[in-house]
Amino acid sequence: MKHRVIFLAGLFLLTTFSIGQKSRHIYNVNSERTIAGTIRKISTEPRYRNSAPFVVLKLEEKGTHTIYNIEVSPVWFYDMNFHKGEELEVVGSFYLSDRKEPNLMAREIRFKGKVFLLRDKHGFPNWRGGRRQRKGRRHGKNMKEQ
Repeated sequence: MKHRVIFLAGLFLLTTFSIGQKSRHIYNVNSERTIAGTIRKISTEPRYRNSAPFVVLKLEEKGTHTIYNIEVSPVWFYDMNFHKGEELEVVGSFYLSDRKEPNLMAREIRFKGKVFLLRDKHGFPNWRGGRRQRKGRRHGKNMKEQ
């Protein structure tokens, strides 16, 4: 009886913590792709449990017309000025969502002659350290001219 109660309690905790949690993807430099296309939608979405919503772009790739979900950064880190219909290029780690939709975790975004650096060459996010780190961040620190 005691083992059964422990088993049921463990099962309850496992299902409670996994309901509503999206898959956590890790940046994989071996799956990097460069996608150039047109922004079809800009939104904010909860991407990871217990974290700020992320800016997500729907980008239609030139030539193939495939729609990619581009995971940019947490909203508090985002300081770019994109609009629907504009062209840009993204370098990022490719993965398929649970619904088999193509996604990229952006490492850098090239737009109007500038490169926005979101992650380092190993895929570690430039927003490490959280919101408090952003206070001291100068505008354009994560940007370079092409």
